Amino acid sequence: MKIISHPAFFMLHSTLKEIVSLSGIGLHSGETVVATLKPRDEPGILFCRADLLGKPLIPADWRHVTRTVHATTLQYEGASVSTTEHLLAALWVMGVTACTIELDGPEVPILDGSAAPWVEIIQQVGLSPLPSAGSRPLYRLMEPVWIGEKEMSVFGVPHHEFRLTCAVEYTVPNSRQICDFVVSPAVFAEQLAPARTFTLESWLEPLRAQGLIRGGSLENALVLDESGPSAPFRFPDELARHKALDVLGDLALLFAKDGGLLQAHIIAQRAGHGPHRAWMEAALSQGALIRL
Repeated sequence: MKIISHPAFFMLHSTLKEIVSLSGIGLHSGETVVATLKPRDEPGILFCRADLLGKPLIPADWRHVTRTVHATTLQYEGASVSTTEHLLAALWVMGVTACTIELDGPEVPILDGSAAPWVEIIQQVGLSPLPSAGSRPLYRLMEPVWIGEKEMSVFGVPHHEFRLTCAVEYTVPNSRQICDFVVSPAVFAEQLAPARTFTLESWLEPLRAQGLIRGGSLENALVLDESGPSAPFRFPDELARHKALDVLGDLALLFAKDGGLLQAHIIAQRAGHGPHRAWMEAALSQGALIRL
């Protein structure tokens, strides 16, 4: 695997060159939602619920996470937005540090279950640097941070780059997978963004009973059972790569306010959105994450 480091351009605060929209169904709500990405002239990622009175804004920030069951939900002053992780991962890693995401519904569209469509529109419209905002700050993990229980864990250790390792294992064949990448825009676009969300066939009814996956289909998720996945894997380790995508989308909430870059090695084993948030809280409470 060829590793491509951050080019100098991605060290600058940047926004999109123009307004761009994508429409799709919400994985859990089942509602069709239009997401419009709008340039901003100062750092920060904001969601705007355009369908609600007053068009309330919801800052992308780990402190506003209120629900982590099969997606990350943010809430601020009574307004909420769910399934934020794929879009936030794409914006953070692809270098968009200033953006308002306007939604006419409660959930970011799931699209094909991956972050690839978001990467494609970011690449199509291009980025405009914000010279007045200066360079993106760099954060370094200075000491090990671990959270976990039983077979689930998230472990962060100091590292001179941003490295991400994810391991998964489920009760179906070919689901014991691991991936390991040094994260950069090119690696993300080519190797991580296309990895699709997935579920086990045995999980479907319990999830529906909870009022979830009302918009789920074979068009936007892989379904795994004893016979294999519902569609061929895009990568032999696609399940692990999608978990890496989710880690990135949740970690982005630490840095969405100031566009920060990260130096650390994050190792997630059988983790999920709740453990990701718990790790972020632990890293901050330990004082292990330092802005250089």
